[in-house]
Amino acid sequence: MKIRVSQFIDFAYGDKRKDKAKVKGIIGDIDLPYDPAKDRYKQFREAMTSFEDQKLSTKQFLTLHSSVSPNKSAGYKVLCENYLDLKEDHALIWQGRSPVEAIISGLHITTAWYLRTEANNQRRIIFLHFGKEQLPRKKERGLLTILRLAQPDSAGVGILNIQPGTMITSTRLDQNEAGYLQERATKFLALAQKLEEED
Repeated sequence: MKIRVSQFIDFAYGDKRKDKAKVKGIIGDIDLPYDPAKDRYKQFREAMTSFEDQKLSTKQFLTLHSSVSPNKSAGYKVLCENYLDLKEDHALIWQGRSPVEAIISGLHITTAWYLRTEANNQRRIIFLHFGKEQLPRKKERGLLTILRLAQPDSAGVGILNIQPGTMITSTRLDQNEAGYLQERATKFLALAQKLEEED
């Protein structure tokens, strides 16, 4: 079973009185088709890829906001400016979209990486977070720990928030956090199996 990192973290740190309902919801989501109408940042990601493939100039990339709907325009302007500024400020190297999988208690948790940086000959992977606000601390810590488990050869992982209030954070593997997530993954799988048996 493959689920997104955000789904698993919602389960791991959510209301534990509703574990069964959360698992049921996540399993249901896996079968839902992709809905481009709900993908707010699709055009930005496509433009970012085109820019890095040198199919768009810097000027065209920075004026992307003028070609999107009015309700996206202001956000897209910030995204493009922050992306270029942060790449330069933190020596980030374009990596492209490559899926990363963490396997915890037999549960496959998937996400995608985009950028990396080299520091003291140690590889650090950066995950782009498109949310309007920074992640809550628990979710941020859980996400970093999961992704660190998925990339054991990396010196650290980071979350790059390219909306206002940008911040990069990095971590080494937190054993306590990893143990907790391992337990929650085991609980998730047990509940998922029970739900399958009920069906």
